Formats: sequence, C-alpha cells, structure tokens
Amino acid sequence: MKHRPDIALIFSHGGFGYTLVVRMFVFLPVAIMLFSCETKVSADLPRELLKNTNMPTVEALNFETFYTDSGIVKYHLQTPKLLLFDDARPRYKDFPDGFIFQRYDSNRKIISQMTGNHGKYFDDERKWEANGNVVLVNSQGDTLKSEELKYHEKEDLIFSDQFVSIKKGDQYITGTGGFKSDAQMTKWSFIKTKGHIYVEGQ
Repeated sequence: MKHRPDIALIFSHGGFGYTLVVRMFVFLPVAIMLFSCETKVSADLPRELLKNTNMPTVEALNFETFYTDSGIVKYHLQTPKLLLFDDARPRYKDFPDGFIFQRYDSNRKIISQMTGNHGKYFDDERKWEANGNVVLVNSQGDTLKSEELKYHEKEDLIFSDQFVSIKKGDQYITGTGGFKSDAQMTKWSFIKTKGHIYVEGQ
C-alpha cells in the first residue's frame, strides 16, 4: 500500500477575517505528471494571455464567516460560493451565486441585512457591490429593493444609480436613480422620486 501524505493548507485573509483549511491526499506519481502537463501547457500559451488571466486564488463552497473587531461581532456573511482574487488589483472577493450579509450592533443584534443574486467585496477599499434582486432590510423593518446597490463601509454609505423602491410602514416610495443613505436607512434621499405618504390628521 502506497503512502499518501496528508497536507493541510491554511489560508488567512484580511477584510472578512477567517481561516480556511483544505486537506488534500496526494499521490506523488500523479502530482509529478500533473506538474509536467501544466508546464507544457503554460509554455504553449502567450505570456500576455497568462498575465491577463484572472483566476481565483481560492474557491470555497457553502462558505460562512463572522467578522469581529476587538472581540465584538460586526458582520456575518453566508454564500453558496466564494471566489478570492488576491492577485487582482484591486483585490476582491466574488459571490457569484448570491449572498446574505448581516450587520450587528454592540449587543449582537442584527441592525440590517442585505441579500443579492451576485456580490463583490473589495478588500482594500472596503466596498460592497450587490447586483440582481438586491434587498436591504433594517431593524425597523424598512425594506429597500433595487437591481444594484453599493455600500462603502468607511463612509457608512449606501447608494444606487438604479431604480429603488422603499417600503416604510404604510409609506411606499420609489426613485428612478440617485439614491443615497446611511447603512441603517435612517437618513436617506432621492434625486428623483414619487410615492404615497400618509400623514395623520390634526
């Protein structure tokens, strides 16, 4: 019986902090053959094509992580598929099959939740881009829907140039573009808007 070395690879990344452990069982003759094939194929490809190929450095399925700051949970992320592009400039994480992103207060209560069909997170800029059936709900139950939404962590700002609808209690407001707000949707504004607002009579 041939010996199969058990190799543990540990990846650590900034932004959303986590540790991902991948275990591989390697048959040495097979590994030698694969490396030989890879060298031959790479030599046959133009250098510019290899240079511009944007391949993920890590791929993970059914990924879930908590981000903490000084021992306090700040964010929670779930996604069916995570792709890391650490060699890209700027570096980013891609969520091609959708995601659920929750923000917490100091008491670990959810203050907002964002979901979308596709998302990206740019590590250095600390910026989110969400696309396709994007839904953002705050702790008061106010619900924002759009096909595109961007979130900048440093500025605590969300905004969109696409159509946005907001349901706030009995109020239903829409805007054709130029929406911006704080991440909790307590202060928000439209450039172009319309909707129904109910005012109590005196």
